[in-house]
Amino acid sequence: MGTRATIKIAKREEGVSFSEKPDKFIVSIYHHFDGYPEYLGVTLANYLKDKKIVNGLGGDRTAPVFNGLGCMAASIIAELKEEAGNVYIEDPECPSSWLSYEYVVWGDRYKDIWISIFDEDECIFVGKPDKLQTKYGE
Repeated sequence: MGTRATIKIAKREEGVSFSEKPDKFIVSIYHHFDGYPEYLGVTLANYLKDKKIVNGLGGDRTAPVFNGLGCMAASIIAELKEEAGNVYIEDPECPSSWLSYEYVVWGDRYKDIWISIFDEDECIFVGKPDKLQTKYGE
């Protein structure tokens, strides 16, 4: 049986705590296998570490940036999707059940990227990608 997880991409907003699940998010990604923090969490952290969210791109498209939250979401999906199955964009009308973990990747233009991890309704991690690498990496 897979360790199921979702990854929600949410905008950082005043008054919204990173230790609470957001009411609003731009996309929810379902990850069927290996959703535990030591794998999926570290994979996300490795990918997001040292990247920034900007508004507009210059001539250099190789810089470690995302052009807004939608670009970050699409890039995360591209990074995780290796073959048919396992990674899906979730239907908001029919959310997945039997989840082991829920991840929230928080971002906004010119602000640091943060990640929250929830085990059921309990927040078990909040921090920047490098902190997640330290806590759950080998």
